Parts: sequence; C-alpha cells; structure tokens
Amino acid sequence: MQFPITIGLHRSRFLDLLVLFNALSASAAILLWPQAVGAQWLVLLATWSLAALAWRRLTPRFSVLRLERSGRISVASDSGTQFVAARLLPGASVHPWLTIIRLEMEGGQQSTLIAAVDSLKGDDFRRLRMFLRWQADFNASADDA
Repeated sequence: MQFPITIGLHRSRFLDLLVLFNALSASAAILLWPQAVGAQWLVLLATWSLAALAWRRLTPRFSVLRLERSGRISVASDSGTQFVAARLLPGASVHPWLTIIRLEMEGGQQSTLIAAVDSLKGDDFRRLRMFLRWQADFNASADDA
C-alpha cells in the first residue's frame, strides 16, 4: 500500500434504509399491538423519535480519514481542511460489509466511526479494513478500567 492513504467518507444509503425498515417494521408491530389507540400513538411517537435520532447520528462526523505508515490516523471534517491526529481505541469491529471504529482526538474527545461498504469507495474500504487489521488490538478490553 502507498502511504499516506486518504479516504473520503460519505453517508451510507444502506444504513439509512436499514433504519427506515426497522422503524416501519416496529410501527407495523405497534399498530397490531392490542392496546388503546392513545398508547399506540405514544409508542409510535417514541419509535419514530428514536429512528430520527439514529438516522441523524449516522451522518459521518468526519469527511476525510488519513492513514499513515506509522499506524497513525488523522481525521478532517467538512468545516476545515486541517487534519487532527486521532488514536484508535479498543473495541473495533471489522467485517466485509461494515467497519466500526472508536477514535480519540487530541483533546480527549471520542467519536465512533461507522463505515459501511457503500459509504466509501470499494478500494478505500478494503484498504481501511487491511490497515485496521494490522494496527488494531481486537483482544483488548473495550472498557477503560
């Protein structure tokens, strides 16, 4: 691999559809639930509020990821082109269609990055998975204690 690797991220349509499908399925189950109509509407409101929150949280916080030969990861957001160093935290999941990593920025701020196979280019997704498999400590405990 040629380093540094710069990977552009965007929103995953697959995960958006998954959230929508789950909300619709839950709505159908709630409407079939033999309860008072008021209780059904209250639970429907809660379900769609949580679906909206989940949909909003699926927006990538970073627009660009840079992978260095030394194993360092840098991130940049849409608002600025300045890369900020990030540290890979334990608890990553790397699968053929979904990758979830936890990052800690220089200021101690933590963020979770969810990258589905359709949220970046195919070659970039493969490079990210290979990089994480080389760098990540998957056997470490996910808690800080």
